[in-house]
Amino acid sequence: MSTSQALSTEITKAPTKKSYLNSIFNHEINLNYLIIIVALYLVTTANFGFFAQVLSIYPFGNNVGFIVSITGLLFGLMWLLIQLFCYRPIAKPVLIAMVMIAAVCGYFTDAYGTIFDTNMLINSIQTDQGEAMGLMSLSFFTRVFILGIIPAVIIAKIRIKRVPIRRALWQKALTLTSSIALIAVCLLSFGDQYATFFRQHKIVRSYANPITPIYSVIKLGTDYVEKLRRPDTLTLHATDAKRITPTAGTNAAKPKLMVFVVGETVRADHIGLNGYERDTMPLLTSQPDVYSFKNATSCGTSTAYSVPCMFSYSNRESYDNNMADYNENVLDTLNKQGVNVIWRDNNSSSKGVADRVTFEDYKTADVNPNCDEECHDIGMLDGFDTLIKSDAPAKDTLILLHQMGNHGPAYYKRYPKEFEEYKPVCMTNELSKCDDQSVINAYDNAIRYTDYFLNNVINTLKKYEQDYDVIMVYISDHGESLGENNIYLHGMPYAIAPDAQKQVPVIIWSPTSNNIDANSVNKSSLVNMINQPVSHDFITPTLLNFFGITTKEVKGAPTFLKSVH
Repeated sequence: MSTSQALSTEITKAPTKKSYLNSIFNHEINLNYLIIIVALYLVTTANFGFFAQVLSIYPFGNNVGFIVSITGLLFGLMWLLIQLFCYRPIAKPVLIAMVMIAAVCGYFTDAYGTIFDTNMLINSIQTDQGEAMGLMSLSFFTRVFILGIIPAVIIAKIRIKRVPIRRALWQKALTLTSSIALIAVCLLSFGDQYATFFRQHKIVRSYANPITPIYSVIKLGTDYVEKLRRPDTLTLHATDAKRITPTAGTNAAKPKLMVFVVGETVRADHIGLNGYERDTMPLLTSQPDVYSFKNATSCGTSTAYSVPCMFSYSNRESYDNNMADYNENVLDTLNKQGVNVIWRDNNSSSKGVADRVTFEDYKTADVNPNCDEECHDIGMLDGFDTLIKSDAPAKDTLILLHQMGNHGPAYYKRYPKEFEEYKPVCMTNELSKCDDQSVINAYDNAIRYTDYFLNNVINTLKKYEQDYDVIMVYISDHGESLGENNIYLHGMPYAIAPDAQKQVPVIIWSPTSNNIDANSVNKSSLVNMINQPVSHDFITPTLLNFFGITTKEVKGAPTFLKSVH
């Protein structure tokens, strides 16, 4: 054989890249080995946020043994979890699902500090397409592709070795026992430190991925099944409600007109009226008769939880989000008592609160005249006169305006360009890629736009002072984290959420034309209360009180506005 023939033969025999990959994928692997590989993969690629939290509490140099133990514990739990779900007929779909969940959730945990508990999942489900797209970025798609899709394709192509049923059961029992033993060894080796860790740092374990998201999905599923067993009928509230006839006086017979603004994602400590170093509300500062409550807390840390809670007959401690759809709220009572109730929405929805009253969606340019790349809140004031029905007999009216407000992470989209007072601005939804000050600048600019919006609400109401007892109430649904301790956005479990997500602004405008001797608003009480602790729990009794409705359900409950009848 000639040299050229030999070389040709060797080249022919040399494996191509494609044949090499085929040989790998054609090789059979025991399912238990594949589970171990996937568990290791998830620990190392999906838990940067978890380990960052651990290392912030236990510096590596002084806690090497404990860090190794926690790593082993996380692997043991991951190994155990996958085994419990993974059996040969469904092994590949389960493993692929876990890898994809870990890639998606891992991105948001690392980028924003998001914890995927049940409330966050509910909030995600109720997020509309526009809000969802606001969270998308090149980094997100890159991470999902590299850490999710590519491993998923590999798992799909791998051949799993068939094992006789008796041997498979024996191997399953052995691996389950091994994972439990590993967990036990890790816990017992540092029992005293784990006792402190689990008791004082509960938040850290919530960062474990995809363990926490999977647990939350299961819990959400069981809650949904429980919901299916509940009756379709509403639980009625305030069945004893009745209107109080005002005392005689010049203004006593005037109908009442309230605009209630449901703010979005605004934290109290960034409000100029509350002493913030920046004058983020210059227009309201110059308005007379504006009262800003400086110590107000929200019911929850997400829109899906807080908004239904705000208008429920429960307080924060007794409120059950799973039961909200099955209970009447204060808007239902007002509507039954003859108050004209209108909800205008420039957010994702009313979260069920306005299902039985007049609802108007202002998220589209067909209705909202102030839209560019997105529709702005000021558009909700369009056609305000038609809501008051000036050509009809004057009637008690409650108009609720649900803002887009400061909804993150793309704060720079929440306001027109002329409101960009503070610069430079974070011009991306990947907040962790911006410096802290540029994130805050964009956030504060959005608050200045809310100042403009609220000022317009007040000026609009002033036209009706002679014919109506007018008032504006502004309350945000929850606050926002802006990078403190590497946490962004909101939605953390209430018990461990930072104050930035729970402390909210409450602003009331009550003009001097509201005669204290004959009107339902005791203005001196507003002055006395602005430094006192208040909360979302005050909203339902306040609304009933303002419109002169009494019921035993709120008897003695605190309100923002004291009555004078």
